[in-house]
Amino acid sequence: MAVEIKDQLYLKAVDELDAFCKRLDEKIDKEQQQLKACKKKTEFETKLAHEMKLNKDLTDRLAELSRRGNELDRVCASFESCLTIADSDKTRLDNAKEAYQLAKELTGIRLDFSAPSHIAKGYIKSEYHKQLHPFEIDMSTADSNALWNLLNTVVGSERIHNDENRPIN
Repeated sequence: MAVEIKDQLYLKAVDELDAFCKRLDEKIDKEQQQLKACKKKTEFETKLAHEMKLNKDLTDRLAELSRRGNELDRVCASFESCLTIADSDKTRLDNAKEAYQLAKELTGIRLDFSAPSHIAKGYIKSEYHKQLHPFEIDMSTADSNALWNLLNTVVGSERIHNDENRPIN
């Protein structure tokens, strides 16, 4: 019987120890979950602080760019109010455009206006040969008639061919 009492005490102690271990495991799990939640919260707070700083920086930049844009608009408006074309200049510009279009159609010359001012660059359109004859002439060193001579060479050969094919009246 003494053995039975010892066994009962032993079983009771084991049961109490198991219950204690179970409560301890539950408490540890709960603490670990709280710790994970705390870490996530800290991580989110850090990200939030970083995003808020980034938002503030971008807002400041946007305000600066907006201010500069307004300043540029003001400067452009002041320039636009100063820039007006006189009627005589407008008439001269229109006349020059018409003369250029007419010369372009009559001669077949197409100029490249992106070339430097001392370089005459472009091509001559040959209707007869169905070709483009490119040219680039340095006007500071070339003869003043160099472009006309080139035009005469290209277009002159067309006239000869056209004259040969033209019926005699």
